[in-house]
Amino acid sequence: MLLKSNLKKSLFFASLLLVGLFILSACTSSTSQAPTDMATDQIKSVGTGDEHLGCQEGEISVDGTCAVAMDNNALLFGQDLSGRVITADIDSGGALGYLARPSTDGDYPGVVMIHEWWGLNDNIKEMARLLADQGYVVFAVDLYGGKVATESGQAGELATAVRNNPEQAITVMQAAVDYLKTNENVSRIGSIGWCFGGGQSPNLSLGEPLDATVIYYGQLTDDKNELDKIAGPVLGIFGAQDTSIPVEAVNGFEAALNELGIKNDINIYDNVGHAFANPSGTSYAPEETVDAWNKTVAFFKDNLKNTVKGGLIKDDNAMMAEPGMVTFKLSGENFKFTMDGQTAPELRVKKGDKVRIEFTSIGGFHDWKVDEFDVATDRVNTGESAAVEFTASQAGTFEYYCSVGNHRAQGMVGKLIVE
Repeated sequence: MLLKSNLKKSLFFASLLLVGLFILSACTSSTSQAPTDMATDQIKSVGTGDEHLGCQEGEISVDGTCAVAMDNNALLFGQDLSGRVITADIDSGGALGYLARPSTDGDYPGVVMIHEWWGLNDNIKEMARLLADQGYVVFAVDLYGGKVATESGQAGELATAVRNNPEQAITVMQAAVDYLKTNENVSRIGSIGWCFGGGQSPNLSLGEPLDATVIYYGQLTDDKNELDKIAGPVLGIFGAQDTSIPVEAVNGFEAALNELGIKNDINIYDNVGHAFANPSGTSYAPEETVDAWNKTVAFFKDNLKNTVKGGLIKDDNAMMAEPGMVTFKLSGENFKFTMDGQTAPELRVKKGDKVRIEFTSIGGFHDWKVDEFDVATDRVNTGESAAVEFTASQAGTFEYYCSVGNHRAQGMVGKLIVE
């Protein structure tokens, strides 16, 4: 449904434009140059071992272990997406963009991803692949018509052109939504954007009934007449030191959502500023980036994945194992599975048994998977639980493992023996 032009709407978007003019340079708080290909040898020092749980300078604590902080969020999250995600450049007729989806056939929820003021660059494409790996079809929409800024002046001009014609931007984003519905069989759709895109994400929600909206330090409004058009819940990610999106504006936005009864989860990270999740800039905060991304993945999971697929039971707290079902209770932490104090326990069943695996993440983010029986959980974050149920239809010795990043290679694997 396209937004109708009227005086009230024009005044609203004019006010957004004025706010936008003040933050045109916001994304340059991280860098004065647009990010190039993300180099794996550019290490950022983020503190001393005392400040980062025993890690050395230049390292951060991720999943309870020390990892080098680099200019690539995929490396930070320990991801190897080889063979797991397929991508394509898209021209839908109404929207240009970059599509990423799981390589396994199936119907998945959809997400429209909106870039920072630099444009649809390698960093945003990397984030599209990371999100697709979680079980989504991601349309990273291009609001610049194929242009990618190489310096801040150019980025400002491109962003201003979009903000000067807000209804056109919404039309392009809605074309991305239509593409997901028509070509990818998507029924539930969310949006996510950073900085410039963080302001466009709620703009899309004002004109399209989305199931979830994620805003990373984007410009905000507290106009309840406008915000009342948002249909689904909102996740907000902000920095307490952000001078372009001040805490007062975030609080006003949250208060308006609460007054309207719109479900929301607003997070303000202490001691970080604007664009803290951009891996190419000096404001990059890796630990906060990991935490914010975990919140993002959990938020989309809660609000977009409302079906049971592949034997996965989403809310295992509300379900009990059937009588006669062989049940195992596994935990995951520090790149290992444990059960009753044993690491990587052998799970033994008989052919034909109905099996239930209940998996709880004690620390970090993990999942549980065994290929031969086509069962897997989604990523399970710290303190969360999931379960799978399946029939052990073939005898043999199989590996169960965590398929998040390189966790399997780091030893998060065990044996499922069907006798």
